[in-house]
Amino acid sequence: MNINKLKQLLKNEEGFKLDFKLKLSLELESDKKEFVKDVIAIANTPGGRGYILFGVEDKTRNLIGIEEVPYNTEEKIQQIISNRSVPPVPVMFEVQDIDNKKIGILTIFKSMQVPHQMLQTGAFYVRRGSTTDKATRHEIANMLQQFGMLSFENVPCRNATLEELDFELIKQHIGHLDIYKKQDKLILSTLGIISTDLEKNTYYPTYGGLLLFGKNPQQFIPQAVLEIHYNGHRIAFTGNISKMLQHFETAVMQIIPASYPIEALIEVVTNAIIHRNYWNNSQYTTVRIEEELIVVCNPTSYEYREISGDRTRVNPWLYSRLLIFGQKENDFHFGIGLDKAKQLFRDKAEIKIETNLLEGLFQVFLPGIKHYEAQQY
Repeated sequence: MNINKLKQLLKNEEGFKLDFKLKLSLELESDKKEFVKDVIAIANTPGGRGYILFGVEDKTRNLIGIEEVPYNTEEKIQQIISNRSVPPVPVMFEVQDIDNKKIGILTIFKSMQVPHQMLQTGAFYVRRGSTTDKATRHEIANMLQQFGMLSFENVPCRNATLEELDFELIKQHIGHLDIYKKQDKLILSTLGIISTDLEKNTYYPTYGGLLLFGKNPQQFIPQAVLEIHYNGHRIAFTGNISKMLQHFETAVMQIIPASYPIEALIEVVTNAIIHRNYWNNSQYTTVRIEEELIVVCNPTSYEYREISGDRTRVNPWLYSRLLIFGQKENDFHFGIGLDKAKQLFRDKAEIKIETNLLEGLFQVFLPGIKHYEAQQY
């Protein structure tokens, strides 16, 4: 690391990907455990590279420096991590002189093998602001999904039966099916709408199947709710994705001005429902309608990088199935996404996108209703 990069890091506060340590202590087993916990937490937290700087007071950021370190310190660190992290976290250690002080720099590279687990305790760790904490159940599931090891949509809902699916809706999208024919169940299974328990020779709807075609998916996925917050009131919508969007469109047309680009709002809300983190069962997708702005908020959606436009999509099965099934009038509003929505709002206030890792929220800020005429639908 060059000196300019180090100076820049020292100007920053501790956070998700940056930690300051006064000493580099790796002799005692307890020291090694705490060291690896911090490394795992930074590696498991979304974002790019992370850093731990040794020889810096964490509160004041005063440079204290560390003692001379043996030439094989990086090898020792690699061994400590390999013996305690599954899989091992990729790191690099170096020492940089600044203001006559030696600062130890541990670079924690972006890992493609998340989540990393502490071997001795079996725990997974993440960063919450500037602190290290155990990952929650839905955070672990989200990490597994992000790297293709587990997908919410493909998990069978073993509390449900095929009777929970709306086969009339299924027929609208994939043709006429006789649910009692073995080959039709095979087709639904291949599409990922249902899943088979080979030992019991039983079929279950998948969670993705329930979200798309369930009669009442909230019975099994209570977090799959869309809410409008407006003028001190809350309006909640349930049902499968298409029904929620239909009810939302009907309701919101009674609230926002006629000149408001309703199609852009619906596209943003649709993307929020499709790409929300369904492992998080403590929050709903919400639309807050105010004079100044409209905020579409959902639990940790895909990462959105404004510069590169690179997106890592959550729930790729839902996304791909909606593309395959296509769009029909008054059905799934899907396709134009955030880029087109930006174009529709180009003459008004700018669309802003924020990811709040601390609260686990992805938010899209749209122009408020004051920017448009007062005429109602």
